[in-house]
Amino acid sequence: MKHNKIYYLLVIFLAVACQSKENKKYIEDIEKQRVEKNEIYSDSLKSPINPIHLAEFEGLKYFPVDPEFRVEGILEITPEEKPFEMATSTDRVPVYRKYGNLKFKIKGDEFVLSVYQNMDFLDDTAYADFLFLPYQDLTSSKESYGGGRYIDLRIPKTEKITIDFNMAYNPYCAYHDRWSCVLPPPENFLEVKILAGEKKFLLSDH
Repeated sequence: MKHNKIYYLLVIFLAVACQSKENKKYIEDIEKQRVEKNEIYSDSLKSPINPIHLAEFEGLKYFPVDPEFRVEGILEITPEEKPFEMATSTDRVPVYRKYGNLKFKIKGDEFVLSVYQNMDFLDDTAYADFLFLPYQDLTSSKESYGGGRYIDLRIPKTEKITIDFNMAYNPYCAYHDRWSCVLPPPENFLEVKILAGEKKFLLSDH
C-alpha cells in the first residue's frame, strides 16, 4: 500500500513537472513573437503606427502571458448563416459570414463567442480555412483598446478548438486613425476581464 502511494505521488510529480516545462516553452514562444512584432512595428516601411509617433515607439504593451487564458473550446458550426456586412470604424463594409459558435470556459465560467469567415477569402487557398474572432471584454477602453481585439483561428479538423487569448492583438486603428477596422458585433462582448494579449497603445506609457 505504501509503495502504491509513493508511485502515485511520483506520477503526479512528473505530470506537474512536464506541464511546468510545457508552460515555460509556451511562454517563451509567445514572448519571442512579441519581440519580433515590435521589430516590424519599429520599421517605418512596415509599421501601422502613425509616422508622427513612430520616433517615440519603444514597444507594444502586453498583459503577462498566462496559460490559463489558453482555453480548449467546442466549435458548433452554423451552416445556415447568411453573409452580412460587418460594421467598421469607417464606411467600409466587408462581407463576413458567421461560421459558428465557440463555447469555452475561463476560470470555471462558461462563455460563447461568434466566429466569422471573410467571404473574400473563401477562394484563396492560403486563407480559406481562416476564422476571425473579434471581441470586447471588461478591459476594453480601460486596460485594452476600446475598439476591441482580434484573434485569428483556423477551422479545426474536429469540434475541439484552442482559443488563445494571449495571442489577442489590436486592430490597426489602435495605432492610426487612417485605418479601417472591423468593430466586434454586440454578441461578442465578454462579461469578464481578459487579462491576456495586447494592451491599449499609449505612447505616454513608453
